[in-house]
Amino acid sequence: MEQHTIFIDSRERSSGTDSAFEVTLRESVHLQSHRLRVDHCRFVDSFFTTDLGKYVYYKDGSGGIQYFALPEQAYTGPRLAVALQTATGRTTTYSDQTNAITQVVVSGQEWLSDEELRTFTSGFPAGANSNTPLSLNSVLGPSAVVDGSLVWSFVKMSPYDHVFLRSRRLTVENSHAPNGAHDVLCMIPLTEGVGRTVVGKTPDGVTHELPADLVLKTVDFSLTDYKGAVVNLRGRSLSFQLTIE
Repeated sequence: MEQHTIFIDSRERSSGTDSAFEVTLRESVHLQSHRLRVDHCRFVDSFFTTDLGKYVYYKDGSGGIQYFALPEQAYTGPRLAVALQTATGRTTTYSDQTNAITQVVVSGQEWLSDEELRTFTSGFPAGANSNTPLSLNSVLGPSAVVDGSLVWSFVKMSPYDHVFLRSRRLTVENSHAPNGAHDVLCMIPLTEGVGRTVVGKTPDGVTHELPADLVLKTVDFSLTDYKGAVVNLRGRSLSFQLTIE
């Protein structure tokens, strides 16, 4: 069976951004019954702690909500605690022994989880709503009130645990994304931390079946979270190798 190797680099895209783009091949590639794998996928972890949301919400003491915005950046535990204290005016500390953040509770103005925010219909900042509050809560994680203080028991600095390389044009019927779509080519864990090079590939011994009688000329690619939302590479390139055989 004929084999094709296609090298992709977002810097050579015909349209789009580094994390959601199209490439136009110089020559059309005709495929009848082929399988595909991804190798040498490479990009820089450029994800800020606040990429999924920068707001922290509390009750306002009058039946509504109030919110505070944190600067958009990549945080460490200590710097996140300082930013929370600066934004809210509430004493906030970080424990490097438990990776927990503790904050003073103001009676009647308690912190609100995303689930609790869904009961409100107004008071959100521009671009946010009860279903998409753009909160920092996915980073802060579960909480409990301990000895009169709010404790986020185990915070994480990255908004994502892994990302997905996708293509609508290269529909792969034997690949099932978390949202049920058949467009995932490769799942890439994020294990190195911000500023480090991330590498990924299709697992060894695994290939994805492509549709029969496929003609490739312009192909779309995107790097997304598990919900299918495109992530922000902040101008850094994405490259990978497609092997089709």
